[in-house]
Amino acid sequence: MTLTLISVAYRLRIPAANFLAHAEDSAHRIAAAPGLVWKIWGLDSDTGEGTSFYLFRDAASAQTFANGPALAALRDGPAESVTVRVAPVDTSLSNITGAGPALAGIPA
Repeated sequence: MTLTLISVAYRLRIPAANFLAHAEDSAHRIAAAPGLVWKIWGLDSDTGEGTSFYLFRDAASAQTFANGPALAALRDGPAESVTVRVAPVDTSLSNITGAGPALAGIPA
């Protein structure tokens, strides 16, 4: 198991309120993604700038999600300038900065 992070940065083409009105449906679909441990949503409603972080149990699940329909729908729909980065978690450094307890509780 190689814990893997995805970061997604974007700018909305639509008002944030419109995006948020449909986000709960997206959240339920994303929550069912194989290998997903969690997703953290970040959105500045004033600027329309968003950043999300996803933690996956393994690199294959993360890569499948990164290339899948959820992010394609973001790119083709409400957002522009979508940047996706996939990287393995460095657990040693993450432990130093306080993430150890959160990472330790993730089942394989």
